[in-house]
Amino acid sequence: MGFISSILCCSSETAQSNSGSAYRHQQSSSLNKNRNVKHSNTKSRARAVQKTNSPPSKTNSATTLSSTERSTVSPDHLIQDIDLSRVSSSPQASVTSNDADDDEDDDEDDEDEEYINLTLLQQDQYHAPGFNTLLPPQDESTKDKKCLILDLDETLVHSSFKYLRSADFVLPVEIDDQIHNVYVIKRPGVEEFLERVGKIFEVVVFTASVSRYGDPLLDILDTDKVIHHRLFREACYNYEGNYIKNLSQIGRPLSEIIILDNSPASYIFHPQHAIPISSWFSDTHDNELLDIIPLLEDLSVKTSLDVGKILDVTI
Repeated sequence: MGFISSILCCSSETAQSNSGSAYRHQQSSSLNKNRNVKHSNTKSRARAVQKTNSPPSKTNSATTLSSTERSTVSPDHLIQDIDLSRVSSSPQASVTSNDADDDEDDDEDDEDEEYINLTLLQQDQYHAPGFNTLLPPQDESTKDKKCLILDLDETLVHSSFKYLRSADFVLPVEIDDQIHNVYVIKRPGVEEFLERVGKIFEVVVFTASVSRYGDPLLDILDTDKVIHHRLFREACYNYEGNYIKNLSQIGRPLSEIIILDNSPASYIFHPQHAIPISSWFSDTHDNELLDIIPLLEDLSVKTSLDVGKILDVTI
């Protein structure tokens, strides 16, 4: 069973277990009190994020796959992470009634929940040298600019180990002491997009890919040096084995952070700060990067409101 399938399976089993527990509770209440219990609507409860300090599953890392394993895994997975957009969290549901006993159960559940500070770094998580944030303080060139977080794969470019005739450039990457060619296609308009946003934002490329792939790729892509910072897999927040881009750890006010990413699961902690964009692979008629520029120009104005409040309404 694959990693994604096992998570979805666990979600299904959890939901069934919760449903069975609620049914047995209703039967017991009816027998003890000799009266009918009125069922109330199932309510959703947002569970707190559980702290996870263990390293992400090594099957996602390009550097840990043996030659035998690589023969059974799609080559693209050596660079790109699992499709987080298909991973769903297990919903926690509870059936409530008008009885005081149910209220007491809810109180006990609330006490069991663990709330953590998302600004705190996890063990072995990357951070700026000398600081407890992912980025160092802004310098003179960016201190009056808001922060724009950009994803890399399927947002700015598409990469593959398979030969692509339309590739804009070929990137040699060393894996297990062997050199593999990575074929990279640039999304239409990416050069103009980077040039425009680089003038009005502090631009950060934040990718869940490894630096041995991302760094040389960005050296070629960012010819005008408009990208101010680069963050890779080791800077991601480990949440249930998945790589999350935790905006609370960036080191900038959340009210001034925007993220552009094709995978909603990458910013599950701060969806109100995101501008959705479709995954791109090869469509030469795609114009999404250029179409987003006017919105970004409006949001870049320093006197504008909290970008989270604006995007939560307009997107």
